[in-house]
Amino acid sequence: MVSLNRLRTEAREARRLFPDPDGAARAVCNAVTSLGWLDGAKRVSASVADDGELDAAPLVTACRLRGIDLYFPVLRDPAPMQFAPAGPDTAMVDNRFGIPEPDVEPHELVSARELDVVLAPLVVFDAAGHRAGRGQGYYDRALAFLLNGPRPAKPLVVGLAYELQLVDAVPSHPGDVIMDAVVTEQRVRVFSSSLSRRSRA
Repeated sequence: MVSLNRLRTEAREARRLFPDPDGAARAVCNAVTSLGWLDGAKRVSASVADDGELDAAPLVTACRLRGIDLYFPVLRDPAPMQFAPAGPDTAMVDNRFGIPEPDVEPHELVSARELDVVLAPLVVFDAAGHRAGRGQGYYDRALAFLLNGPRPAKPLVVGLAYELQLVDAVPSHPGDVIMDAVVTEQRVRVFSSSLSRRSRA
C-alpha cells in the first residue's frame, strides 16, 4: 500500500499543476450553491487557498451575496482550531504556515459547533468520505464532537478538492471525522444519508 506521505506529496504536486484552477473553483461553487447547502446558513467557514488548494473564493463571494457571515480558521495552540469572523475589510495576518487568517480579538473566535457549514480544504480524499490534510489534525480535533453519539445536523462538513486528489483509500483512525460530502470540478460525492435526502429534495 502506498504511504499516506507519498499520497500527499503526489497530490500536492499534481494540484499545483492543475491547468484551470479558476474554472474548477467556479464549477465547485456552482455545484454547492445549486444543491442548496448554503440555504438558511448563517455562519460558514472557508479558508484562504494555499499550496495549490482549490480556491474557495467564489464560494466566499456567494456566501457574502447571501448575507452569510464568513469565518476563517485560526490556529492558536494549544486550543483546538477555532474560527474568526472575516469580513471584506478584516485585517489578515500570516499564521505559522504562512497562511493568512483574520487578525481578531480572542473573544471574537467561535468553535466549529457554532458553524452551519465547514468548507474544508484537503490534500487527499477517498470514496468513503475520509480526508487527509497536512497531517497536523487541526480539522479532526476541531470537529471531534461530531463523533460523540448521534451526529448533529450542524455543521455540514464539505470537502473542496480537485478530482485528481481522489485516492483509493485514505488510512483512517477512530478519531477521524468523515465528511458529509466532497465537491470537485467533476462531481459531487455525498457520504451523509441525511444530506443525500436533502440533495434529492
